[in-house]
Amino acid sequence: MCFLLLAFEPGWIHGEEIDRLIAAVNGTVITEGDLDLARSLSAVTSSGNSPRSGTRSQEISRLIDQELMRQELTSFSGVREDEARVQSRLKSLRDLYAPKGGIPAALQRLGLQESELIAYLRHQSAILNFVNFRFRPFASISEEEVEKYYEGRLAAQLKKSGLELPPLIQVAGKIEEILREEKINAMLDQWIQEIRRTSRIEYFEDIETNE
Repeated sequence: MCFLLLAFEPGWIHGEEIDRLIAAVNGTVITEGDLDLARSLSAVTSSGNSPRSGTRSQEISRLIDQELMRQELTSFSGVREDEARVQSRLKSLRDLYAPKGGIPAALQRLGLQESELIAYLRHQSAILNFVNFRFRPFASISEEEVEKYYEGRLAAQLKKSGLELPPLIQVAGKIEEILREEKINAMLDQWIQEIRRTSRIEYFEDIETNE
């Protein structure tokens, strides 16, 4: 799982419409409108041209994971979004879209409101803070792990690219950062799988045949 986060709350905008049901997570439904909203938000935040990301089953699986995380966040009332980070991200997006007609034009093309984008960014920030609170303290990296990455994965990658391997001291910090994020993602994946096993997840379509 690549955390980075396609986070949103199912049913925010489309709750008043009659959407086709896709799944339910502990009684909370995920609809076709939620899937469309997630695709559009992903497109605008990644500045991509296509709102589609992966197969339909993969998209639905991500929505289920995000709903499970949203439900878990209610048990951690002290973990909230970082408003400064949200505003910084919003400014970055505005700067990115400025040469393309501005963020309002991009949102209009995708049928989004700025309030939806801001809510999405806030929820992303809250989940990131939750992950840091819940997993980062346990993601320690040893010198041996750094050396193993340096002598194995990094050396092989640079050799394949025809580049010279720099001294370990120059890249040790970056390697440690990479390994820590990998370890956090692995712990997050395992945690989500455990939650899935104890949650009630219902499907209203055969996602394996709706790629």
